[in-house]
Order: sequence, then C-alpha cells, then structure tokens
Amino acid sequence: MEKIDREDIMITSKHSNRSKKQIESLLEKYIYAKPKDWKKFLDLFLLTLGLGFVVSGIVFFFAFNWAELNKFIKIGIILLLLAASIICAIQLRIKEIYKKMLITAASMLVGVLFAVFGQIYQTGANAYDFFLAWTLFITLWVIITHFYPLWLLFIVLTNVTIVLFNEQVSNNFDSISLTTLLFFIDGLALIALLTLNKYDKADIPLWFRNALALAVTTIATVGICFVIFDSKLQQGTLLICGTIAFYLYSIRYALSNKSTFFIGSIAFSLLIMINCIILEIYNDDIAFLIISILFIMGVTAVIKFLLNLQLKWTNGK
Repeated sequence: MEKIDREDIMITSKHSNRSKKQIESLLEKYIYAKPKDWKKFLDLFLLTLGLGFVVSGIVFFFAFNWAELNKFIKIGIILLLLAASIICAIQLRIKEIYKKMLITAASMLVGVLFAVFGQIYQTGANAYDFFLAWTLFITLWVIITHFYPLWLLFIVLTNVTIVLFNEQVSNNFDSISLTTLLFFIDGLALIALLTLNKYDKADIPLWFRNALALAVTTIATVGICFVIFDSKLQQGTLLICGTIAFYLYSIRYALSNKSTFFIGSIAFSLLIMINCIILEIYNDDIAFLIISILFIMGVTAVIKFLLNLQLKWTNGK
C-alpha cells in the first residue's frame, strides 16, 4: 500500500461522507508526527549538529594553531579525516542515513582541505576557483548519495562560484543580469524538484523545498528591486517575465498542495516590490511614511489571509 499523504485525505474528504472526526483520525494516524517521529528527528538533528561541531572544531583548530603547524601536518590531518569519513561510510554496517551524513561531513572537509591548501601555497581561499573545485569534487558524491542537506550545500556552492567568477574574472554581468542568471538556475532547479516529487513520489523534505523556494523568491525580489532603483526596465524584462511565470506556477502549486509557505513568501515579495516602486516614484519623507503604513497594513493582511487559508484547509473545505 502506498503512503497516504495529506492531499489524499483532503481529496477523499471532499468526495465522501466522512465526518470531521474521521478525517481528524486519519490525519492523526498517517500525517501528524508521533513520539517515535520526534525521536527520530531529534536523533538526526543532534547527529547532524554533532557533525557540524566536529567540522567547525577542525576549522578552528587550524585557525588557532596555524603558525605552529608544519604544512605537511596541516594537509595530512585533513586527508586523514577525509579518508576516515569515506572509509567509515563505505565499510561500517550502519544505517543508510548515517552513511549519508558521513559523506556530507567528508564533502565539507573537502572545502577545508582546499582552504588549507590555498593558505599554504597562497592560491587564495576566497577565489572563485576554490569554490569551483570544491563544487566539482563533491558532485559525484551529491549525485550518488542523494542526500538533501548535501544537495543544499551543492546549490549554495554553485551560486557562490557563479557570483565570485563574475566579480573576479569575467565581470560581464551587472547586478540585474547576475540575479537573472541565478534566478533561472535556482528556479528551474526548484521546478524540476517539484515535478519530480509530483510524478515520481520522491518524498522530498518540506524544509528543502521551502528553503529553495525562499532562495528563488529572495533572488527575484532583489533583482526586481535593482530594476526599479536603476530604472532599467528593458534590461530587467527577462527577470520580470520569469518572476511572473514562476509566481503564477508557485501559486498554482501552493493551492493544489495546501502550502501557505509559497503564498506567504510571494506575498511578502510583492509587498517589498510595491514599496520599492513607491520609494522610487516619490523619494521623499512622505514616501517613507506611506511605505511604513502600507507595510504594516500589508503584513497584517497577509498574516490574516494565511491564517484563514490554513484554517480552511485544516477543516477540509
């Protein structure tokens, strides 16, 4: 039997004579988190936090003892930890999730290794090629492991690499062009993710979907604000059209999947854009007063709308 999700229960509630109590019982049985689910979440959260502290401790160890360590010791320690992480992930008979966490820790250690190497031989630890090499060397692990925290790291590294390459090498893109490029890269990745989740039942975590959606919405908002303040409507046409198409797609997805997060992020994005337009048109003290009033009213209206919408969906209407 396939896993029953919230959408299945909501659909059956509309086309059946189930009572509200029966619907609530189904939600309790199949949807709401149980004590064992919270225990599993806490186990994974604490383990992830522990791995993060270990990697952070390694970074601070090198930062504090940098002058006293021989360069071969510096690189050797990182290589030893990196090899140990990979060997443990392959050889130990542990749960699959723990193996994926070890691979994620190893991916972070790859970045530490390149940073240490760049500091020793002065190749630069903040150059675009540092992040490019980091991204390329973990790409195979990302694809094979298929672990969403690792995917998030990969997406962040890809964006940082593009931004630094433009700043340090090509310098061909201005702020509007760069945000347009990042918007389409991340936006297409999110759409592909949602499509995969719809047709292949990939069981993509909610936090990953929302994090990527928030990133795309933020990039679109910042880019259109650049268009407004720089008065470059023609140059920003592609970004504006892409943002409109993405927002329409996101609203349709949100309504069909009962996601208030998408609607809320889009609403706040549009509110910021409207305030930027007012500020650009008037550009005086009155404009700040109008923006403050509109922002307070807009936030209140959005929150009230989201609460009513969530209440409606919860009651299965």
